Amino acid sequence: MDHTVNCPGCGRPVTIPQGLDACFCTYCGARVERQQQTEPATALDTAALAKNLRDLVEKDRPLSRQFGRTTYEGLFREHQGRLAPHMESLEAALPAGEGREALIGAVADAWLDELEALWRRTARGRTVTPYYLDQHLVAIYTIPALRDLPQSCGEELARALQARWVARWPKNPIGLGSYQIVSEGFRKRLCFITTAVCRQQGKGDDCYELTAFRRFRDRELLATAEGAALVEEYYRLAPAIVASVELCADSAAVYDRIYRDYLLPCLGRIEAGDAAGCRDKYVEMVRDPVSYTHLTLPTTSRV
Repeated sequence: MDHTVNCPGCGRPVTIPQGLDACFCTYCGARVERQQQTEPATALDTAALAKNLRDLVEKDRPLSRQFGRTTYEGLFREHQGRLAPHMESLEAALPAGEGREALIGAVADAWLDELEALWRRTARGRTVTPYYLDQHLVAIYTIPALRDLPQSCGEELARALQARWVARWPKNPIGLGSYQIVSEGFRKRLCFITTAVCRQQGKGDDCYELTAFRRFRDRELLATAEGAALVEEYYRLAPAIVASVELCADSAAVYDRIYRDYLLPCLGRIEAGDAAGCRDKYVEMVRDPVSYTHLTLPTTSRV
């Protein structure tokens, strides 16, 4: 006769047809065996967890606008602290072996389903849509926070979430970032856009481009109060912009785009003696990062 057991992957009831010792769950794809015992720990409510994680992202959405050198560590720990109880519950519900990967994949899919439904409900009339703010939050805070938690499921869920994000929205991919990548980006010289671009191209610190831009900064921008203010703005915003680029799945292509669309035109204007034109292009690069990176970075953030 047919036999119904709860799937070890997603906890949903699965009917094994008469004459078979096992089958595969139609919900998550995990293997389900006839003699398998249903443990309370595997009866995870994936839908409820996904809704809780969606609510957490929505609540922490303002963190995207506060991202900066001096704010990141504290905001990261706050976000991670709110994630931790959910990951503790998930770890307790996961099987140790077969079915674990499928359940984690089901959680990631359900989480993204909930976020997508939320974006459709709330995007109308917004200047910056919730999608872009949440994209930044997930890439800069959520995935690094999951990977930094002690539970093994944190790393596993982060990888599943990132892979599924890229599969769903290949034109707006996010990378598998970490707290170390973001925080170290603020502390190193990599935090400056031109340095990061040239380093990605294999150019040294004394290359022609960096030398030309430093000379322009020192001789043209710093010579006036307005120019000095622009330099200060660059030093505030550049680390956060580069941290965002580093977490794009196609960061090398983004750096190439910055070089082609901004740095080369700036360099040409420097060589032509057009200081005002170079300054205008430079301001455009710093103040409009969404034009060259998939991650929306609100440039009014406190850093």
